[in-house]
Amino acid sequence: MPNEIDLVRARINIVDLVGQRVLLKRAGKEWTGLCPFHDDKNPSFRVSETLGRYKCWACGASGDIFKWVMETQRVDFREALEMLARDAGVTLSHRPSGETKSKRETYTQAMAIALRFFRDELPKASHAREYCESRGLDEATILEWQIGYAPDIGDALASRIKRDGIPLADAQELFLVDSDAGGGFYDRFRGRLIFPIHDERGALVAFGGRLLGDGIPKYINSGDTPLYSKRRVLYGMHKAKEAIAAKGQAVLVEGYLDVIACHRAGVRTALASLGTALSEDHAKLLKRWCKEVVILYDADPAGQNAAERAADVLQAEGLSPRIALLPSGEDPDTLLRSVGPAAVLRVTEGGVTPLDYRLKQLGERLDPSTDEYWQEVVHAIAKEPSAVERSKHMIALSNRHPAERDPERALRNLRRQVAAAGRRLRQSRRFAENATKPAEVVVDRSLHPFEQTLFRALLEEDLRERAHLAIQDERLFLTQTGLELSRAFCEAFPERPPLGPPANWLSHLEPEWARQRLGDLGLDQTVKIDGDELSGAVSRLRLELEKRSIREMHRDTQLDDEGLAEVARRLRKVAGTEASG
Repeated sequence: MPNEIDLVRARINIVDLVGQRVLLKRAGKEWTGLCPFHDDKNPSFRVSETLGRYKCWACGASGDIFKWVMETQRVDFREALEMLARDAGVTLSHRPSGETKSKRETYTQAMAIALRFFRDELPKASHAREYCESRGLDEATILEWQIGYAPDIGDALASRIKRDGIPLADAQELFLVDSDAGGGFYDRFRGRLIFPIHDERGALVAFGGRLLGDGIPKYINSGDTPLYSKRRVLYGMHKAKEAIAAKGQAVLVEGYLDVIACHRAGVRTALASLGTALSEDHAKLLKRWCKEVVILYDADPAGQNAAERAADVLQAEGLSPRIALLPSGEDPDTLLRSVGPAAVLRVTEGGVTPLDYRLKQLGERLDPSTDEYWQEVVHAIAKEPSAVERSKHMIALSNRHPAERDPERALRNLRRQVAAAGRRLRQSRRFAENATKPAEVVVDRSLHPFEQTLFRALLEEDLRERAHLAIQDERLFLTQTGLELSRAFCEAFPERPPLGPPANWLSHLEPEWARQRLGDLGLDQTVKIDGDELSGAVSRLRLELEKRSIREMHRDTQLDDEGLAEVARRLRKVAGTEASG
């Protein structure tokens, strides 16, 4: 396995990999761009092909090719390795757990059997085909979205899965079947149009079913399974992500048919959360692909409340939401069929900011002459994270404040009230966070400037041997970090320093903080190094060592005359060295 990891690392160019998501420009030996992990205004993100690492000097995000895939694709190390190995043409022969891998293969096979079963059943069900036609789902759309049908038979899918050799207990874990009191198994989805659910990489992870006739519940989605977490998967993301990345905007709708209708209308950035309100994990996923999200929910009270909650979640993650509610009684599907694609496009382009939306809703719900209205206004403005938006609305509202005839006085009062409400909100949030947040232990990883020069030299092939020789003298180090970093390097390379660029060997350092600290030094363009700098740093560290030794001798009150004379001689020598330096 380690050799395969090294082979993958050698075949994947980190600049090419990161460049698929970030526009990079060359800056000397490295590349720079806007950091994808925070709202970067000035390029603070640096990528080094020599080091095989990236680093953002603003938010601190850093890592190698595996960390990049883990962070941007939200996968664990094993999945990141498998994804990169496929790209690199490397066959992974050793698996960390044969049982775990076999189980995952069984899950994947069971899902494929279920998908094939559902798709095979749709042509046989005339009422399901008629329903598809009534919703404008033509053959091309059914094929593109892999829509199927679950017959209203107790164990049709269970029988197929069992016949194909998959244990029904495993199928039960995937929400495909369930067990009855007698130990038998029956299908979870029955008499429903089936919508396959894929994760952002396109892997089939779950199913959703819509009831065709009357009954409750109208929709059933897979529960959380070994393959699926409803808080982390957005329906349609695998089809929408490239369009979202290109436009910098996603359109968030409520269900499968809404997503499909938007895509048919040309809104290829549409997706939906399923069976749950928009979660923090959903927002984090969206933030990796875009900066703005248009919320396109139904105009009924439930849709309005859900839109406000979704806007709060998106703003908390630093995204810019816009709310574009549909006309009363319409959803994207009905709007597409009744008016046409242009109507859907117009709605998605007509979104307003959450604060605009909230104030509009307040104006429709409350009398603007009442204290209750203005209390709600102050609270709504205080929640808005954008200072520009807050100021714009306070200026506009000051002209129609019922208790103040002078707009300037009204504006001052509004600003004071909003500031006070904002402080209360921040205090309540901090209290909530501190109540659940464990105490954070911060480890000081700082290095003395002379130590930085010494370790930076390890990254230069022509200086590495000299630096490696120097760091073996543990007495030189002034900081605990320097001592531990030298030990980590010498443990990884005890006999001789490694050859080649750091990208080939940096990953062999343990623990992770040692790799990151040394990699950060290589990406820090303020640290320059040449042979003279290295010699000077080693000399000054040895001088500091001598001074520490003298102080220790001087603290020894048992020194005889000869010992005191030695202290005096060494002090004169140090003074002369510092004067000449």
